[in-house]
Amino acid sequence: MPALRNAIAMCVLVAGCTLAAGCTKGASANDVTTPPATAGATTEARPAPTTPPPPPSVTSTSTTTPPALTYVFPFTGKKVSYAHTHHDYPASDVFGCGAGVVAPVRGTVEETRTVDPWVPKVDDPATRGGKYVSMEGDDGVRYYFAHLASVAVTVGERVAAGDPLGVMGQTGNARNSACHTHFGISWPCPHSEWAVRRGEIWPWKYLDAWRTGAQTSPVDEVAKAEAANPDACNLAALAPSAGDA
Repeated sequence: MPALRNAIAMCVLVAGCTLAAGCTKGASANDVTTPPATAGATTEARPAPTTPPPPPSVTSTSTTTPPALTYVFPFTGKKVSYAHTHHDYPASDVFGCGAGVVAPVRGTVEETRTVDPWVPKVDDPATRGGKYVSMEGDDGVRYYFAHLASVAVTVGERVAAGDPLGVMGQTGNARNSACHTHFGISWPCPHSEWAVRRGEIWPWKYLDAWRTGAQTSPVDEVAKAEAANPDACNLAALAPSAGDA
C-alpha cells in the first residue's frame, strides 16, 4: 500500500509540473499562430484584366464608275436617208416616214412638245418644229428631234442609248413637205430658245459613223463651236418668240 500511494503522488507531481510549464509558455486563446512560410514558395502575380482593342476601322475605297458612253444610230424600224447639206444652218433632215426615233446616247430629256402649234400664216420659227424632243446626253451635248408624229418620253426622264423618243412624222412646217425628222446637234442653253437648239454643227458625219457602229463623239466639235460663239445662247433667248420654243 505505501508503494501504491507513492506512485500516485509521483504522477500528480509530474502532471502539475507539465501543466505549469504549459501555462508559462502557452499563448492566450486569442493569439493567432501564423504557419511559417514554406521555403522556396513564390507568389505568382495575376495579370490585370484588359479590354480587347477595337477592331481596325475599314475604309471603303470602292467607287461606282458609270458605264462608258455608247452611241447608236438614232433611227430604227425603217430604211432612212439624209443629205450632207441643209439650207441655211447646220442640221440634217432624215427621211423615212414612220421610223422610230431613239436616243443616240444615254442622257436626260430636257424639253418636249406633244402638240403641234404651228400656224402656216404666222410661220413662227419657234413652232416650226411641231412635236419634238430635246435631250441632253451624258456627254454634255444637246440632241434635237423635230417634226415627230408622236412623243414617247417626258421631261426629266432618263434614257439609255437606243431608248424610244418618238416616231418620225410630219408636224410643224413639215406639213408642207415630205415626212421627215429634223435632227440638230448643239450645246445646251440655260434659257428657252430655238435658234441654237435647231443645230450648230453638221450631224451627218456622226450619223454616218453611228450607222456603222463607230463610236464617234461630237463633244469636241460642239465645244469648239460654243467657244467660237460664246453669246449665242443669250442672243437666242432675246428673240421675240424664244419663250414659245
